[in-house]
Amino acid sequence: MEEQTELQSAGQWRRERLVRTALMDRPMIAQEDWCFDAATTNWFCARRDLFLADQFIVRVAGHLTPAQFDALLLTQGLQRGEQISPDLFTVRTPVTNLSTWRATLNALAAQTALVLAVEPDGVGFGSGIPNDPGFSNQWGSHNTGQSGGSVDADVDAPEFWDIMENVNGVVVAVLDSGLNFTHPDLQNLTWTNTAEISGDGLDNDGNGFVDDVRGWDFTNGDNNPTDDHGHGSNVTGIIGANRNNNVGIAGMIGGVRILVCKILNASNAGLTSHLIAATTYARQRGAPIMNLSLQNYPFSGALNTEFTACQTAGILLSICAGNQGVNNDVTFNYPSCYQQTNIIAVGNHDRTDVRWSGAFNPSNYGATNVDLYAPGRDIYSPVLGTSYSFYTGTSQATPFVTAIAAALKALHPGEAAPQLIRHIAAAVEVRAAYTGICTTSGRLNAVAAVAHALREQPQADFDADGFGDFHEYLAGTRLDLAANSPGTTNWLAGGFLHLRTPRQWRPEGGLYLEFSTNLVNWTTNGLTDFSSTNLLWQAMPVAPAGQGFLRLRAQVTP
Repeated sequence: MEEQTELQSAGQWRRERLVRTALMDRPMIAQEDWCFDAATTNWFCARRDLFLADQFIVRVAGHLTPAQFDALLLTQGLQRGEQISPDLFTVRTPVTNLSTWRATLNALAAQTALVLAVEPDGVGFGSGIPNDPGFSNQWGSHNTGQSGGSVDADVDAPEFWDIMENVNGVVVAVLDSGLNFTHPDLQNLTWTNTAEISGDGLDNDGNGFVDDVRGWDFTNGDNNPTDDHGHGSNVTGIIGANRNNNVGIAGMIGGVRILVCKILNASNAGLTSHLIAATTYARQRGAPIMNLSLQNYPFSGALNTEFTACQTAGILLSICAGNQGVNNDVTFNYPSCYQQTNIIAVGNHDRTDVRWSGAFNPSNYGATNVDLYAPGRDIYSPVLGTSYSFYTGTSQATPFVTAIAAALKALHPGEAAPQLIRHIAAAVEVRAAYTGICTTSGRLNAVAAVAHALREQPQADFDADGFGDFHEYLAGTRLDLAANSPGTTNWLAGGFLHLRTPRQWRPEGGLYLEFSTNLVNWTTNGLTDFSSTNLLWQAMPVAPAGQGFLRLRAQVTP
């Protein structure tokens, strides 16, 4: 095993090793940066990264033709690999040792007229691993204190489903190990490329991918992104596993369409180049939300550029914080620590309402680089075959947030990532346990996030039933089902005009009745109240001329 160590600066060392593991069938470079902490007089590892020893990511000048690029590579003994985007390629070298790896990087970087940027192709991982399959309850959705948990330390899923169950086709790209398309609890979830004719062997829509009807396998370079690990299916199940089908579990949101981008192999490992290609693909397909339950990738300038393109497009990137139990403000974990404003970074809390810090996959934290926490310990969801398994990790926390982002996008399609993130962040359950370890000091609450969005657009009518979304929220009826509308009734009796409607107590606002005799001047004075906790019922005396009007208002709490 080759090893090289060099002094970078006073108090900083870099160690590079050529390694081979079962995670990839190709040799890799393990790179570590060690720094000296003068306060403690100890050395610590600031970064650990893995790169392919035989592959690089190269951005070429726009005027360079493929033939010219191939000629340049030939002079270096290199070969062009995959095309990631019009000006971005992978480049392969037949020799795999430390000296060749470093020399190739320097040689390509020296071609400044033709090569705009070059970097080694990094290796990263999915961030959740199967854990003890011993609990059968979805405590993250509904925590009743089972298995020693804290009551209500959850995302309030049942209360959320009382408000909203279906997002009517919002597309979520899941960049992971693929999807188990045959699992009984993962049916009818996938996005469909309607511009492509399945099985004809042609690229009908001219996007560079043949028969990409349900996504793409970037790991193997084909149109069959079937899961061969289980991680991607577990993540997807948390988002949208079929509900009320007498099978398995209940996903967080129905009606979502999953754009499957397979970038992790059967060992749950993947390449930076494939992550870039998949992000570009999903952006170009118009996915407004992406779930990246990924960790431990090296920093990539090319991926940073692509994330900026997603930011410009308003796409929300929901990314896990990582599972090393470290401070992401000190030891950056990528991709969650990129600085674009469209990223929401998610940590993992356990059933007792604290950051999961146990020996198995402890959640990363960070006052600046982690935004909030969501359930991530022993999360039960589909895997391979017809099975289910308990996974632990920030990978499992992230899709809870992704699902709520999809719900918010359905309600307010015109809102971009910063607005969606603001609703989620402003509505967390603040707890002392999260103070100082994330930007919001709290954990995800699905109902509160929706309520925050509804307050800002109270007149929006998602199901087009004539009742504003905020009104339906205050009345306790579904926002996404026109057949489930507030049952308002009015009648004349004994010289009074009565109006009655259901209501729920909500801290965000309330339903109020006002009356008028001329449709100009309205007041709440003079109403006789027959209301109960869940029923608003008031009456006004009919004016001597027999004319009187009542109106119902949904009022936002200041």
